[in-house]
Amino acid sequence: MTTVVQIKNGINFRDLGGIKTTDGRHIRSGMLYRSGAFSLITPEEQTFLSNELNLHYILDYRDPDEIARNPDKLWQNTHYINVPANPLSDTVTASLTSDLGSAHQTLKKNAPFDFMVKLYQLLPFNNPAYQQLSSILLNSQGKPLVQHCAVGKDRTGVGVALTLFALGVSEEAIMQDYLLTEQLLSDYRENLLRQYQHKITPEEFENRKLIFAAKKEYLTAAFDAIKTRYDTIDNWLSQEYQLNARNRKIIQDIYLV
Repeated sequence: MTTVVQIKNGINFRDLGGIKTTDGRHIRSGMLYRSGAFSLITPEEQTFLSNELNLHYILDYRDPDEIARNPDKLWQNTHYINVPANPLSDTVTASLTSDLGSAHQTLKKNAPFDFMVKLYQLLPFNNPAYQQLSSILLNSQGKPLVQHCAVGKDRTGVGVALTLFALGVSEEAIMQDYLLTEQLLSDYRENLLRQYQHKITPEEFENRKLIFAAKKEYLTAAFDAIKTRYDTIDNWLSQEYQLNARNRKIIQDIYLV
């Protein structure tokens, strides 16, 4: 089971260590993390991430405008990489969780639940951010990595699913980790939405809640889209992200115990 990392100003930050694979192994602690943005952390927390966790690679899936508004506060000895994971689509974007202003216009045109399902159907394919993720997993020599977006839910959710599938984790366990986000984001989500509560209608407010939710149906939409296109998860990993059996064994030897 994943471990929540207690830094007060982190967002949905946790260690994937301890998650079990289908062959009875588990992910080593202190090597693979998922998170929301690091824009709010204190200097003390930066020191903790550097000295205590030795967190080296930061893979930021956000768009440039999101980063301009809320840049990560980086720490020493880190290698920061930004590759946007948003689908190449004018109508579907994952950045709504960091820009509730743009959410207003987008949600006028799209039912929020359907919008989120479509996002998850698009994220797994032809995604340069996940190609970068695959490269880091293969070439980082086990230096600790955190992958993150605005709140660590959608773009990070699919990136983490890819990572866990490559390591041999079951679909059920991947879903369990994803749904933990719903619980861990609750306070942050409520605080953020409260700022907009008096500026929008009650219906629009409920729509925002759906955008911020981590629902089983969302990640299931990604899994179903993968199987529709590639038949199996293994085919998807191999053909989209070069994670064939040989390369998967390389990363399993690094990250599993």
